[in-house]
Amino acid sequence: MIGSHRLSVTLAPGQERSFIFLLGYAENPADEKWEAQDVINKKPALGAIFRMNDDKKFDGALTALSAYWDALLSRFTLNCADEKLCRMVNIWNQYQCMVTFNMSRSASYFESGTGRGMGFRDSCQDLLGFVHLIPDRAKQRILDIAATQFEDGSAYHQYQPLTKKGNADIGSGFNDDPLWLIAGTCAYIKETGYLTILEEQVDFNNDPSKTRTLLTHLKRSFDYTLGHLGPHGLPLIGRADWNDCLNLNCFSTEPGESFQTFGPS
Repeated sequence: MIGSHRLSVTLAPGQERSFIFLLGYAENPADEKWEAQDVINKKPALGAIFRMNDDKKFDGALTALSAYWDALLSRFTLNCADEKLCRMVNIWNQYQCMVTFNMSRSASYFESGTGRGMGFRDSCQDLLGFVHLIPDRAKQRILDIAATQFEDGSAYHQYQPLTKKGNADIGSGFNDDPLWLIAGTCAYIKETGYLTILEEQVDFNNDPSKTRTLLTHLKRSFDYTLGHLGPHGLPLIGRADWNDCLNLNCFSTEPGESFQTFGPS
């Protein structure tokens, strides 16, 4: 599906005209969806159009957007003789990390409101890339992730970003998930120096009656690993642990059968 415009314009020599194209989405509360029978309430959309309906407003918004990115990208900069390397480090990589923050890995279509949700492990790993850009939002992401952890230190493998609750369809059993919460939190502390995050009160499994400090969450993450060791003293492999490969079923003889057929073992 596409949206397209065709404008017929005749310009005299030296004449100028400007056109502003606005693409957006406005959501109405359920009780304000209609302004009349079968007539959608357009007030939020018209308000957005009004904020951009002349060159001065548009230029102001574009200036504000540029200032936003300048502020973000100026927090970490590289100066060297290789112009392309500088551009990659100073702009492109950091921009990509912000996209990752906003849309996770964008493979499960969580932004459409359906699908598996955001990954517990993925989100903890992604923190390492954007914590210096948006430390306050990174802190909130850490607390949201920790709230999907179970009391024994294990965790849902995925959670829904709108409800901030774990996705029971996928469940748990990924034994390496809890350790990534420690890595993400350490990255935040190293970047900001704010040890106070360890004192934040966080629910277990989004249950307000089971609230403990984030430090308690991290200790249980570590203890969960120590409590699940094999006969050789190595951490037990759960479902798709440590880069999603150590439990793959490489002995399948059935065409089309998923490699990830073995559960926790």
